[in-house]
Amino acid sequence: MSWTAAAVLTLLAVGVPVAAAALPDFGSEPVQDTSSARGSGIADVRVGANEGFDRFVVEFEGDIGAYFVSYVDQVTQDGSGDVVPVEGTALVQVSLNGIPNEPSTPQQTIDADLTGLIQVVGAGAGFEASVSYGLGTAQAAGFRVFTLTEPSRLVVDIAHPDVTPTASNTSDPSATADPTGEPSPTTGASGVTPVEAAQDSDSSNTWLIVLIVALVLLGIAAGVVGWRMRRPTGARR
Repeated sequence: MSWTAAAVLTLLAVGVPVAAAALPDFGSEPVQDTSSARGSGIADVRVGANEGFDRFVVEFEGDIGAYFVSYVDQVTQDGSGDVVPVEGTALVQVSLNGIPNEPSTPQQTIDADLTGLIQVVGAGAGFEASVSYGLGTAQAAGFRVFTLTEPSRLVVDIAHPDVTPTASNTSDPSATADPTGEPSPTTGASGVTPVEAAQDSDSSNTWLIVLIVALVLLGIAAGVVGWRMRRPTGARR
């Protein structure tokens, strides 16, 4: 097998996980993941404005435990069942399990006042290693849920009212600032601005991109060297 063919095959093999990392579609059905029973402490909670959707991010100190995200009629506390007031036309409850202790970040209210996300309220922590957040939205629009690594984060994107997010703003997890690159005044529970929230991208794929570029260049170089070595001696000048 030639160097060029080997490089192409390797490139295709490396490209598989990149293609598999596509983000989920927006929808209104509940989303859950119970594959991990034990998670870790919560390091930070923040929100950010985007083109076509708003983003809610929970950053963990380590692994992400089980989670359940769904539209609800009322946001309630785990255990007591008490109703938690949240501003918004429609309500999303984010329930996290396997949290070893109460979050060091206070479960304070975040008045996001964004296009799709109106308010975030800490809905209780500490009952049977669970933590909940209530998200008040402008309307019952679609949402999507996915995780990111380095650091571990759970991301909930809320679509803007009457807007279907396009491919251009659904394929990049780092899209957490407005198109001009200037941050909006939104802050998180620990005072984090969207400048920092804009770093919510999956940096673990960066090395794959570098490797792919290196393999392409290696394949081109190997092809040129092989061609020169195979040229008949008489053809050289």
